[in-house]
Amino acid sequence: MAEDDAELSRSAPDEQPSTVPAPRGRRQRAADLFSPHRYRELQLKAFEHRAARSGFDKPDAQLDDDVVDPQLDSDAPAAEAARAPTARGQRHSSLPRLSPVDAADDSSFPFPYDANGDFDDDADEDDEVVEPYVGGDVADTAEVTDAPDSATPDSEPVVAREVVEEEAVGRAAPFEEPRPKPGRNMRAATVVGLLLLAATVGAAYIHPLAFAVLLYTFAVGAVIEWKRALERHGRRIPMVPLVAATVGLGVATNYGKAEGLVVALLVGCAGVVAWRIGDERIENTLADSLAGVLTLLWIPFLASFLFMLELADDGWQRVIIVVLAVVGNDTGALAAGVRFGRHKLLPRVSPAKTWEGAIGGLVVGTVAASVAAFFFFDGAWYIGTAVGAACAVAAAIGDLAESALKRDIQVKDMSTALPGHGGILDRIDSLLFAAPVGYVVFAMFLGTLGGGGL
Repeated sequence: MAEDDAELSRSAPDEQPSTVPAPRGRRQRAADLFSPHRYRELQLKAFEHRAARSGFDKPDAQLDDDVVDPQLDSDAPAAEAARAPTARGQRHSSLPRLSPVDAADDSSFPFPYDANGDFDDDADEDDEVVEPYVGGDVADTAEVTDAPDSATPDSEPVVAREVVEEEAVGRAAPFEEPRPKPGRNMRAATVVGLLLLAATVGAAYIHPLAFAVLLYTFAVGAVIEWKRALERHGRRIPMVPLVAATVGLGVATNYGKAEGLVVALLVGCAGVVAWRIGDERIENTLADSLAGVLTLLWIPFLASFLFMLELADDGWQRVIIVVLAVVGNDTGALAAGVRFGRHKLLPRVSPAKTWEGAIGGLVVGTVAASVAAFFFFDGAWYIGTAVGAACAVAAAIGDLAESALKRDIQVKDMSTALPGHGGILDRIDSLLFAAPVGYVVFAMFLGTLGGGGL
């Protein structure tokens, strides 16, 4: 029986759906209340109510929008309320207001509309209006004058241009092409290079002490340049222990040779780190300490190998051969790179260096060292060949290493101490890497103190 009642309550497939609306829940009633249709209905009712109060709900009455929405310049209460300053306007009432700018008289311009705003068919389409250009250091003002009375109707208006140019201090006009940056002063670089070569050879020939004074003076100058370059990036290396360690390395090398150099290096590194820790600045202690140790290893330690070469019995010949290998490498690399350079060596490190230049520097440096060894060591040119080839490769690596460091700290030259070369460190970077290599190769052929054997 219950099943029959349930079957009767179901609608047949062909029956029409019931028109009785389904009961609406609370959510649906809330949605209908805030629906746009409901809001529009409320607006219409409010409008009809205001119209009825104003007497415009009669059939013969004409509804005026100004009754409901009066104009702002009228005396209606709504207009006065609209003109009244708001809280935001009062808050910003103290701000300065922009002064109105008078419109320019465009009556003289060939505009295709007349004074009444109608299109003028007689306007010449070829008339050009010269607009003033204001930018940078040049201001062009154009003024269009009326044609003379004798001019024919087909004549074009006379355009008078007045150009006012102001001189710029320290910068070019916007329409000028940028000037190329000046390169190295090759004449100054050549003169300074020859003077440095003569001073090095003369000091090495005169006495080891004279050579040591010249060498460690340049080392101290390079350390100062490197310290100033690091300060631009927040690295502060202690200057006092670095200078003291540089002089100490020279003294230890003079009396203790290689063993004294190693001991002085370890003491110098410990002193640099201890000085930095005692500075009472906790920030960047590790980075500054490592930068100080790198400075000590890179400049005075590698430079001391040149002094050890000088301390041998034939020391000045060894120093000259190493210096000629480095100078020949730099000169040959420059000449070959300018003439034949096509393939970049390491473009991210030094974009100007090429494989052709590196090969040219290797050849010239090796030949220069071989010729010098032929005269210094009784025809033993092969010693110069081995030393020259090894020093040329080491010089190229040293130059690239300094280029990578300078690119990392974003400097082009360490200083301007040497015209045409940059700083002292820019000049001796190749020699610093070539010195220990030359010392090892000479020790293999002639021993550490000369006379052959190790």
